[in-house]
Amino acid sequence: MKKLVSKTYFVVLGWNNRDLLEECFNTIYNQTSENYSIICVDNGSTDGSIDYIKKNHPSVTLIENGKNDGFAIGNNIGIRKALENKDCRYLALLNTDARLGKDWLEELVAFADQHPKGAGFQSPTVDYYDHSVLDSYGIVIDHQGRAMQLGYRAPISKLKTKQVFGVNAAACLYSRAFLEAQPFKDDYFDSDLWMYLEDVDLAARASVMNWENWFVAKSLAYHMGSASSGKNPGFSVYMIYRNNLPLLIKNLPMDILLKAIPGVIATDIMTMWNLAKSRNLLALKALLKGRLVGFSLIPLFIRKRHLLKKVRKVSSSQLSALMKTR
Repeated sequence: MKKLVSKTYFVVLGWNNRDLLEECFNTIYNQTSENYSIICVDNGSTDGSIDYIKKNHPSVTLIENGKNDGFAIGNNIGIRKALENKDCRYLALLNTDARLGKDWLEELVAFADQHPKGAGFQSPTVDYYDHSVLDSYGIVIDHQGRAMQLGYRAPISKLKTKQVFGVNAAACLYSRAFLEAQPFKDDYFDSDLWMYLEDVDLAARASVMNWENWFVAKSLAYHMGSASSGKNPGFSVYMIYRNNLPLLIKNLPMDILLKAIPGVIATDIMTMWNLAKSRNLLALKALLKGRLVGFSLIPLFIRKRHLLKKVRKVSSSQLSALMKTR
């Protein structure tokens, strides 16, 4: 019987980013590893993206979603399609505004193959426009309940491979083994979060289940940032504050959650005060609306908390150690 060779499936989610697609696909084609396939999910683009892909990239499996279902649902569609293939061992997520070093896939897969309890893997991701500045080397929920990109805007320095709280879904690798082990079936990114913090939620899910997320200090990825959401000022503020509290309630053990809540309140008050002083009423309104909608989602996420609790294997002290920002 012929043994199946494990393979990586790239999932690229597009929404009116026609101008970014050529460079995005080329950064995959130029990988030193050729053991991959590409799935592109189009979230209802109206800028000619679909015709462009059909004409110029026939090897790409194109899924026309027909509407903008956000980051979580759109990527879930691509992941489900990839997992239909028995040779799929890893899922590589790549934003249309992210680019990869030529050995990115080869290096991450080689590391992942040696870490069977690995859920997510990320290389150093730098600013696309200034390669001396980090975009992230991972993501984390800190002890004040804030979701943060590790190393954001820090100067590039010598970084060491290490376990982190989570990986940034702009450019990362997930293992099939973890995605199939998590308890929410094929809702890999939480559909109810829609967009923003969904990779933080998946990272937290892996961490509380005692799977490992790794920063791998090899190769590079490059990220522009906010290529889609930046078209709608105030949207990112709204979604971050909408999703923050449900995310914490779903994933954090009660003792850590109770310690984080005062920090959440204090940070909100300080942020609102600064926005009011600077007369940034758009962002202030978005923050307040986001928090209000977030409170309405709490019953739904408490139910998800109960489901996740059944597979929680990490101790509070272990999780607390992963929540450090350095």
